[in-house]
Amino acid sequence: MIMFRKALALAFVAGLASATLAHAGGITPEKQADARTKVETAVALANIAKADKDGEAMLVAARMLAEAGPVAEQGAKMTDGKPTFIDAGKMAAMAKELGADAKKADAVASMATSGETARSDGYWYYSCDSYNNCQWIYAGY
Repeated sequence: MIMFRKALALAFVAGLASATLAHAGGITPEKQADARTKVETAVALANIAKADKDGEAMLVAARMLAEAGPVAEQGAKMTDGKPTFIDAGKMAAMAKELGADAKKADAVASMATSGETARSDGYWYYSCDSYNNCQWIYAGY
C-alpha cells in the first residue's frame, strides 16, 4: 500500500512538473525532453572529459552547454538569489589546454560569451526530490 501511494504521488508530481515545464517559454514537451537530455549528456561528458583530460570531449561538452542556455553548477551556492552558472567559455579554454583544436575552441568560447543560446528565458538546474529522483529542470525567469 505504501509503495502504491509513493508511485501515485510520484506520477502526479511528474505529470504536474512536465505540464508546467512544457508551457514555460512555449516549448513543447518533446523539445523540453530533448533539451534536458542534452544538458544531462553534456554535464556527464564534461565530468568524464575532465577526469580523463580529454580536450576533444571537453570541447563537445562546452558546445552542447553553450547551446543549451544557462546551466547552474551542481551543488554551487546561490548568491543574491541566482545560481552560479557553468562557464562554457572556460570549458572551451580548458579544452584548448588539453589539446583540442584551437580554432574550434575559440569558436565555442565566442559562442558561449555572445549570449546566443537556444534559450535565454531561464536556466537549467539539477534537482532531487525526497525519493532521490533527480533530473535537470528548466526554471523560467
